[in-house]
Amino acid sequence: MVRQSDDVIVDGAGPAGVTLAYELAKRGIRVLLLEKEKLPRHKCCAGGITRKAVKLLDFDISEVVEDVVYEISITSDLRSPYLRQHGQPLIYTVMRDVFDHFLVKKAQQRGAVLIDGQNVRRIQMSGDWVEVSTADNTLRSRLVAGADGTYSVVARELGMGRSIEYGAAIGSEIVVPEDELARWKSRAQMELVCIPGGYAWVFPKRNHLSIGVGCLASRAKHLNRLHQEFLNSLGTSDYSISRFSSHLIPTCTKGRLVWQDKALLLGDAARLADPLTGEGIHNSILSAQLAVPVIENSLVHANAKLEDYQEAVEEKIMSELRIARVLSKFFIRFPHLAFGMLNRSDATWRAGCALMSGELKYADIKGKAGRFKGIVNRLFRT
Repeated sequence: MVRQSDDVIVDGAGPAGVTLAYELAKRGIRVLLLEKEKLPRHKCCAGGITRKAVKLLDFDISEVVEDVVYEISITSDLRSPYLRQHGQPLIYTVMRDVFDHFLVKKAQQRGAVLIDGQNVRRIQMSGDWVEVSTADNTLRSRLVAGADGTYSVVARELGMGRSIEYGAAIGSEIVVPEDELARWKSRAQMELVCIPGGYAWVFPKRNHLSIGVGCLASRAKHLNRLHQEFLNSLGTSDYSISRFSSHLIPTCTKGRLVWQDKALLLGDAARLADPLTGEGIHNSILSAQLAVPVIENSLVHANAKLEDYQEAVEEKIMSELRIARVLSKFFIRFPHLAFGMLNRSDATWRAGCALMSGELKYADIKGKAGRFKGIVNRLFRT
């Protein structure tokens, strides 16, 4: 069946795709949102949303927030915990099935149309139209946006899958006794040394803890064992694992094409995850918002092209990712030194908080490394 044409088809109902659908529908643009799974669906994710990501949204998400993190316990080699606190929220924790479905409902309220259970199989450019084929339908639109994650069909079909580096993450949802859960209220944990080339985390949820480990995919051989060791280090003897999963985190290693002809890529499909933290929701939302005026202009003016989206992503996101990649080299090569900086330096802690809140960008700290400036400068040259 060929569906009546839409202005834009968005493939993927995660934060990137739904934000785009929401913003376009607000402007009266006919948008069709496709999702390969039936919603709500489980999403392998730690479920930590930074304050700077939440600030991008123009609506309140408190009804789907599991907990709000104000404190972070930082450890090194599974010992020497150091508790840091902040007066403002640092991270909001959510369940991604609930959060993503909440976003979808917001987009639908604005007029976006959702068809879930639709796995995109093929994309073809045909004159002034894009044809998107699923098992059930052939859909037509003037533009298509790929927000379909790490294994993006849109990127694959259009040959836009180059210059990628992957992180690997393993996460589990741990049910613990109520008194143990209460101890983690509003508190997260980060372990900076025991995971070579990465870190481990604990995020508090309403009824359980999300515990995970992540590192460069090239160093992930022993990640299962390290996940268990980190879990054991928390001292929780009476627990059960309600869910266990793993996933890849894509980030581009250099300038990457995020548009082609009548198509563009967003979020993880564009490989925009932060190479330092592995966090992808902020750049997913931001990339969608950067795409909106470009798409709107392209639909209004027949000769307008999507290349302005490339320039916006380069300026607002890629430039930050390049610096984040250099900083990640510092953490990977000198994890004990990084721990010491967070442990003993109030300025480093405040900078980290400002990064999570969006009050500071990576570019702002590039030249402010204090007595470690020489090391950081050498890394920027490598």
